[in-house]
Amino acid sequence: MYVDNFENILGDDLEESRLLGYAQSHNIEALLLYGLHIVHANHDLTNPTTNTILSDFIYKAKTSYGILAVGATAENGEFFTNVVDVYNNSRNESLEKFDIYNLEFEFWDNLSTGSGGYYCNTYLSPNGLPCSEEGAFQFYLSTLRTMETLASDTSHPITTEAYVGWPGESQSDSISLYVDRVRISAYVSNPNSAFNYSEDRLIAFANSSADLNISMIFSSEPEFMQQWLENNSMIAAENIFRENWLNGSSGWLNNINLQGFTYFTYSDLTDVPLELSSTSLNEKPRDFKIDPLITHQEVFIERSENIDALIIYDVNGQKVKQINPSIPSQHVRLDIENLFAGFYVLLIRTKAGYESHAFIKH
Repeated sequence: MYVDNFENILGDDLEESRLLGYAQSHNIEALLLYGLHIVHANHDLTNPTTNTILSDFIYKAKTSYGILAVGATAENGEFFTNVVDVYNNSRNESLEKFDIYNLEFEFWDNLSTGSGGYYCNTYLSPNGLPCSEEGAFQFYLSTLRTMETLASDTSHPITTEAYVGWPGESQSDSISLYVDRVRISAYVSNPNSAFNYSEDRLIAFANSSADLNISMIFSSEPEFMQQWLENNSMIAAENIFRENWLNGSSGWLNNINLQGFTYFTYSDLTDVPLELSSTSLNEKPRDFKIDPLITHQEVFIERSENIDALIIYDVNGQKVKQINPSIPSQHVRLDIENLFAGFYVLLIRTKAGYESHAFIKH
């Protein structure tokens, strides 16, 4: 999920809890943070004595709310080099670091790249590049190369990725050389049309790489899928796309990996109903599935590895129950009799990582 207005969320305990509680209750596994240039201006992210406001947030997200990865979104290589990567290297704890370097630079946007446009004035002309899509794409690729170099020169695993709207076939070929994943826009008002809307771009990337991860971006803005999501759910939208993907991609399905879905943006998602998220096409089924509607007083949990902890949070992200088995076990009974009726998220912690499941206690 893309997190907008992050500069006003960070450091506000209530707003941080709302964001992380929302992400946890909707089983969102990765946060992509906007506004880091503003955060940096306010807190100097390159200084380990002042960047703790960010490191504390990332640590809390990963250890208490089931977030598996946090991404830094930026639009130029200089910011990744001089701020994001310096921040990462200033923190000793992996749980405090960014895991994703995400490029957002809309080289296909003629208004931004043309004479007098934002990209033209800010990046292209100062670097001796023409104010055109060609010049913007050169800048885009240069940034991807910088990100790739930074990611390869670190002990902490970094996933490099880029947001793409409307690349051509040759541009898709070039992009796929430098990223681990691309996030492709599917900005439609109804998910039934999302696959057809993005099919040509999916095929272009499928033809460019034998092993490229793809995440589809659904926009929850009012002019796109907001109303549909509010009346249905994220999982319903995802299942529609997956079904269309399976039915329509037989000729190129094995060339790219549908790694899930991305939502743009947090501020437009607050009324989307709570529901269990589903696994991606290439993800192995989980060993444990919790009934999303619980009327009994006990849940039996079985995992393939020993369970280190079971933690339950309410919809506001407040911890209401925790069990740490005294003897390592793959089988644990969880008593929920004393929980009030309402929304909850169960976090299962094993050595393999964290897994979260939303449920409703009646």
